[in-house]
Amino acid sequence: MPGSVRIAGTDALSAGEVSRIAAEVLGAIPFPALVLEVPSERIVASSPAATRLLDPAGGMAVGHFLEEFTADRPAPGADLFAGGRLNGFETFRTLLRLDGDDVKIRMWIRSFARQPATDFVVVVLVADVVTVDGPPPADWREAPAVVGTANSSLLIERISNDAEELFNVPVAQLLGSSLLALVAPDAVPGCLSALSEASASQNGVTLHLDIRTGFEAPALRCEVLILPLEPSPSCAFVFLPIPDGTGGGHDSGELSAILLRLGRGAEVAQLARGVFRGVSERRVPGLSRLTTRELEIVNRLLEGDRAPAIARSLFLSQSTVRNHLASVFAKLGVNSQQELLDVFRAA
Repeated sequence: MPGSVRIAGTDALSAGEVSRIAAEVLGAIPFPALVLEVPSERIVASSPAATRLLDPAGGMAVGHFLEEFTADRPAPGADLFAGGRLNGFETFRTLLRLDGDDVKIRMWIRSFARQPATDFVVVVLVADVVTVDGPPPADWREAPAVVGTANSSLLIERISNDAEELFNVPVAQLLGSSLLALVAPDAVPGCLSALSEASASQNGVTLHLDIRTGFEAPALRCEVLILPLEPSPSCAFVFLPIPDGTGGGHDSGELSAILLRLGRGAEVAQLARGVFRGVSERRVPGLSRLTTRELEIVNRLLEGDRAPAIARSLFLSQSTVRNHLASVFAKLGVNSQQELLDVFRAA
């Protein structure tokens, strides 16, 4: 994992030391990411992809304020960290362009360190115009990322097949059960608080939750993204397990691990609001047998990409993409890409 620097005991670190560590870590992050000093939003570290996104002309980002690159003022939200139950939230901004073709971006903002006088947050930027700088670490995309949706009664309507590995429960048992049943009892109040905040703000939130992984197994720590859907409190969710030995606290942790997990969560969240939200098991029998990776490939097919482009965007070989497609065909009982597209478009 790039920049494996642990930011431990951050109360003892100066702002300069945080900036130095952040610069080292973000230099190896392949997607657009920033570390901001708040509430000023001064950029103290930027990944190469984020610098290009903010200023395509090749200017510097570090040392500048984020509002210098945007057409709108900072959105409120830092106060959400105060209660300690949320560690991040989603907001939207507009990047200025000299040609007038401004770019809408989605920002996932997450706390990672608390200083005596200054706070810092990490930010992952999501925009259609972004290209990343080489493949992310293999363990980033290979770790289970469970995506699903729950209805206004918080009953699970759809969930990716990776849930069987993460929760140690067959997907068929999870469908129709309560989202809260996946969460350890002590974590239920925090989950309800996050659901309430997401519904009220109509933006996504992130938090740490202990989840159940079978009746006998100990609880497992996860980073969870909750995204509001209509009607309230319908939601989409993404569960990302936190590996043992990785910092997962509100005030400290491995910055590289935090960024990679948040980046993966932001990526999968696009599925939760897209193809996975729009179809159901009833309309696409076998949907719950698809993994998150298989859903990503289907989603890109629906957007008009073909195997070579999908392989490049997901950093896979074309043969691996074709193997995933063969698995999707078998699970859904179709025989071709066109038949697959017809099934999803009809749904």
